Amino acid sequence: MVECSLACAMGYVLSYIRIFTMPQGGSVTLAPVPILALSITSGIKPGAAAGFILGVLKIMTSGHVIGWVQAFIDYPAAYALLSAAALAPNKDVLTLVFFSIAAFGLKTCAHVYSGYLFFGGSLKASLIYNLSYSLPELALCVLALYALIKNGAIFNGRINKN
Repeated sequence: MVECSLACAMGYVLSYIRIFTMPQGGSVTLAPVPILALSITSGIKPGAAAGFILGVLKIMTSGHVIGWVQAFIDYPAAYALLSAAALAPNKDVLTLVFFSIAAFGLKTCAHVYSGYLFFGGSLKASLIYNLSYSLPELALCVLALYALIKNGAIFNGRINKN
């Protein structure tokens, strides 16, 4: 419970340190890193819970909301999908990075789907728009996660029991 709270708090604070922001929403931050790290160390349930709560916090304070279904897909669901990183079968660095990239891909799919359904336009336009900030954010988060794993800052002797 404490780890979930800390991951949410860190993700929330990191969401306000923006490298750049797109004009119609979406920004490059390190906010996903605490959720990915929690998922890797504690499992999919704590990661999904923390991601969901972080998404709700973002809706309440700074979310771009045009409807409740859109808000749910863009925030709680998208951040909860980051917990898929916990499904890595072994805990070597490359596997964790690969599963984190896959989890980030699921998050991006949620944003693309939401953009397609609720912001008008085509699926292609939504994909291009969302990838324009998701790919730089992915690169930044993977580098940060890789550094944390390599330096032992994430595991510190703990392994996900999933």
